[in-house]
Amino acid sequence: MAPHELDKTLMDAANDCVAFIVGHNHLQNTLFAAYIETHSCWTCNVVDSIAPLAPCSGTTMPQRTAVLYDCFGLDGTVLEESVLMNLEQLPPDWPLVLFNLNRLTGIETKALEYGAHGFFYHDDSIETLLKGLTAIFGGEFWVSRRKMADVILENSFRFRHRQFTGHVYPHNLTRREVEILGILTLGASNGVIADKLFISPHTVRTHLNHIFRKINVASRLEASVWAAETLFNHRHD
Repeated sequence: MAPHELDKTLMDAANDCVAFIVGHNHLQNTLFAAYIETHSCWTCNVVDSIAPLAPCSGTTMPQRTAVLYDCFGLDGTVLEESVLMNLEQLPPDWPLVLFNLNRLTGIETKALEYGAHGFFYHDDSIETLLKGLTAIFGGEFWVSRRKMADVILENSFRFRHRQFTGHVYPHNLTRREVEILGILTLGASNGVIADKLFISPHTVRTHLNHIFRKINVASRLEASVWAAETLFNHRHD
């Protein structure tokens, strides 16, 4: 998107949006806030921590308020604990967005599970960040499809796996075969199943052949339908 097109998009957005930039890099974040205000209709404030924002409510702030948390210099467990603590302090309708994030931290899946709404990396352009903020103020998430799919896949699998904990599986299915069926019903490929279960694609194919024979189906679709109706129906809760 060209700069003038981006500016027009931002200017067309409602001007009742407020962004809080949280972090200890005060000078850098102040310059960042000034840039955002220059290229949008939004108000942007810089604070050192989320604590002063915690008492705020939706009645005292504009309807659309986002918090941009500066992740510069944070990594691993420290970053995870910081994100969780900050989310717990925020009003539930304020999206938390992580920026200056290192692409190698691997925190995105966990942060999404906690309730974060988006990620901007240390090498993203300012245009990307402004475009992403426009989406977030519009009620959307700013996250790659792959990361979002990982969260959906992981949480759906956990739910389905818990449903059968302690049960005897029908048709002499093994626990591993039920795990594979649980992921298969989400439309996952053999490669995705292999990655999730830390086995080879060849082993996945072997398991699927055994499953097909045991439940008397001829395709992945038939196996998915059978699993959804037989294994993961709510009557088994």
